[in-house]
Amino acid sequence: MKRLVAYIIVLLVSAHCFAQNSNGISTSDKEIGGIKFRTYSYEFSSNEFSKNISFTLPLSNDPKMLLIIETLLHGEYDGETIGQEMAEEYSSYLAEKAADTAKKDDYYETVWKIVPVFVGGGYVAFISSFSQKFASDIPAPMWGDVGSVYELSTGKRITEEDVFGNNADQNKAVAQKLYAEMKKKASVENTEDAVLFNGNFYFTNKELVFMYGSFEMYHTSGVTKLSLPKKSMKPYLNVDGPLYKYWFGEK
Repeated sequence: MKRLVAYIIVLLVSAHCFAQNSNGISTSDKEIGGIKFRTYSYEFSSNEFSKNISFTLPLSNDPKMLLIIETLLHGEYDGETIGQEMAEEYSSYLAEKAADTAKKDDYYETVWKIVPVFVGGGYVAFISSFSQKFASDIPAPMWGDVGSVYELSTGKRITEEDVFGNNADQNKAVAQKLYAEMKKKASVENTEDAVLFNGNFYFTNKELVFMYGSFEMYHTSGVTKLSLPKKSMKPYLNVDGPLYKYWFGEK
């Protein structure tokens, strides 16, 4: 009898695992800095296209967390029903695959990954990496990494203006610091704020990191990261901004 019960339990557990994976989506949960995250992984391919997604997002129905997720996903998926939407997309893929005409010149592939890189001080930072490659029409793949930071108490994305304010002299000094770091990694002669202050940044408890693609940093390949350490940034931050308060306390 015990052996029969154990056998039934094994069957039930196996059926449950199959149900979780039969829609093409795999998930795993973990906690970082006291916040629960869920990773949604999703990959398929046919003769005409392939798609690879891995999102590690806050696991919460709190409106502030959902706002963060909505901003990260750019409306591509709904934070409250992301698993369901991915399952529906997978079903559509199966239907398309059944009608696949194997036109190689129409082939394209996309990869989109979102990972948290810092949680602390009431903030969470992410890097979102995206690439899209076509077999024809576009000679090189489109790709990029985007850093972003969010205030957990509001769900608001932190901007450069929040961090630096509007002091032109201070901002120029920061640009010069970035340029000095840039020259260590690339042969460029461009100090325009439009390039150096590109909105693509995140911070941790120790540093402020700006990221640039090869189209911004000539003579480089891949993503270039420029780091400004906390200890050197106090004179240049907006004293009313979130990063100054986080790093150095009240003014």
